[in-house]
Amino acid sequence: KFLGIKIVYSENLKSAINKLNDIQKRRIQKYFFENKTYEEIASEENCSKVAVKYSIDIALEKISKKIKI
Repeated sequence: KFLGIKIVYSENLKSAINKLNDIQKRRIQKYFFENKTYEEIASEENCSKVAVKYSIDIALEKISKKIKI
């Protein structure tokens, strides 16, 4: 039963991430899956750390609404 819940949760998470815009998706990928800091992402994307943090924060809000956290 628990495995089934994890699979559904995982699929919902993937679906929510896929609905983000390209910038948010890329930054979520770098931050959570590549373990990059806001500073590293900002440097790579030639923008400010604040812009990266804001983008990730908004993306997380969208994700949490989609998967009902």
